[in-house]
Amino acid sequence: MRLKLIPLSPLICCLLLFACSQETQEVTPTFYQVTIESSSGGTTDLETGKYEEGTSLTITALADDGYIFENWSGDSTSTLTTLTLTVDKNINLKANFITESNFQVPTDNVVLINEESIDQSGYIFAVENGGKACYLIDHNGQLIHEWIFELALGQDAELTPDGNLIGLFKAETSPVGFGGQGGILREIAPDGSILWEYEIATEDEILHHDFTLMPNGNILALVWYRISNEEAVAVGLNNTTDVFMEKVVEINPQSNTVVWEWKSWDHIVQNFNTELQTYGEPAANKDRINILYSNNDVHEFVAKGDLVHLNGIAYYPDKDIIALSANFYSEVWFIDHSTSAQEATTNSGGQFNKGGRLLYRFGNQKVYGDNDANSDLNFNHHPSFINTNGELSLLIFNNNTSVGQSRVMEFSLPSIDGNSLDIGTELRFDFTDEELYFGRVSGAVRLPNGNTLICEGDYGFWEVTPKGEIVWKYDGNGQGYWRGLYYGQTSMTIVNLLSNL
Repeated sequence: MRLKLIPLSPLICCLLLFACSQETQEVTPTFYQVTIESSSGGTTDLETGKYEEGTSLTITALADDGYIFENWSGDSTSTLTTLTLTVDKNINLKANFITESNFQVPTDNVVLINEESIDQSGYIFAVENGGKACYLIDHNGQLIHEWIFELALGQDAELTPDGNLIGLFKAETSPVGFGGQGGILREIAPDGSILWEYEIATEDEILHHDFTLMPNGNILALVWYRISNEEAVAVGLNNTTDVFMEKVVEINPQSNTVVWEWKSWDHIVQNFNTELQTYGEPAANKDRINILYSNNDVHEFVAKGDLVHLNGIAYYPDKDIIALSANFYSEVWFIDHSTSAQEATTNSGGQFNKGGRLLYRFGNQKVYGDNDANSDLNFNHHPSFINTNGELSLLIFNNNTSVGQSRVMEFSLPSIDGNSLDIGTELRFDFTDEELYFGRVSGAVRLPNGNTLICEGDYGFWEVTPKGEIVWKYDGNGQGYWRGLYYGQTSMTIVNLLSNL
């Protein structure tokens, strides 16, 4: 029997053509146009052309004799001579040069120590301590923009993504006589016009020290509020007048209302009066505030009724938690923002079912009643969260008045879940210098390149590398500063600010 052969060639050809077609579609690259121009006075080491998507380009601006590179314009406004970018769209860049005679020489305020290591990607936002001005400067000390106010600052000010300024200002009257009071929050446009105002300044409470902007546009702020002398004496305090405790409020600028609050007095513990619900041993109730720690001579303001003196607040939206700098306790406290306002008065509710109790605290073991215990902090200001590859840490300015030499410290944080209340911290960064000291205000922020910008309240600003090398300083020549913040040149904040000037 003869076998019948079926011709397969047409089928095979079709399959091969389909496979080749599929392969061709998968490897077809996407190219983007990269346009590179230069002003007179220089050129670049890379030319205009089409580059495949995903290509990493390094472009260096090359100045001619008698000229200096100023900045890039177009899709980057960096002042760095060399740019590294990934091609993911059409890109337009222009390298701008100026003559050496037009170069901005650093002002007398600036001390350049290692110019190559300075983070030049943004500007320093300088907040005068209790003054009537804020200003944006570059690393040469040149003024980018200045805000002049009719009212004195009640400490903090920040810039919004819209390029406006929100500041805390002193109200005409205050129920307290100790330092740090504010009372009025204002949003101010670049031209100085007032866009929004909210006031908490009554006989019984006042905004003070610090606030922070939330991603939803609301504001978390610190408030002193009155506790009667009768209540204070009942828990064993020695004060002869009313006292002022701390609360955190969340203000919605759209509705002009407080939409959430946390009160510290709701979460105190005392071992003086067994008849009160607040009775307990501080060492056995570490998620509560040992109110009698304020009965010692930690600060002259305690006798005037200032028991805790919160002076800094930070918000971490990924975990919906708040960090508070408790100055007189030499501690940082962490509380849960996910609670309702009602739950925040109790010890249950919220994501950790801890209510308004402290989730975590560190800095000073003495607060539990042992005066011989260890202390990592000695008065402190300006906590700020840092996320490094998913690892959470906290940067803080340790005024360190007992030693007379301040430290900027970064502490690793454990998993904050309310169960590991005072587990030890690991010190990740620690900078000090014999010339760095101020017993009040001050702060520090981490910069994009890993450097740290330090505000020394009675001096000005320092910039140091991760290894502690001092690369830049700014001498305020007698001007005091509450804080210094950093805003990138290409950030929405700066782009919107400069476009509205």
